[in-house]
Amino acid sequence: MANAKRTTHRQSSGDAAAIAALAEETRTDEAVVQSLYEEERAALEARSSVKDFIGVIAARRVRQRLTALDKHSRPQAERRSHAA
Repeated sequence: MANAKRTTHRQSSGDAAAIAALAEETRTDEAVVQSLYEEERAALEARSSVKDFIGVIAARRVRQRLTALDKHSRPQAERRSHAA
């Protein structure tokens, strides 16, 4: 099925808000953030018995991944100019 989602999780309004906030915060395309978020959420759901904070943890892990990627992909001077 070409239109099937990768996960069975239905995106809540909280998930959508977290994705939008992460995209803005990290200046990353929302589709990229959504893909990373779904990946992290699926990994957490697969190995977690307590599901209450999966969205929060997934958002934190996506932020960490994007921040690490940003640090390795842009020169130091460019990062400083965006931080101001």
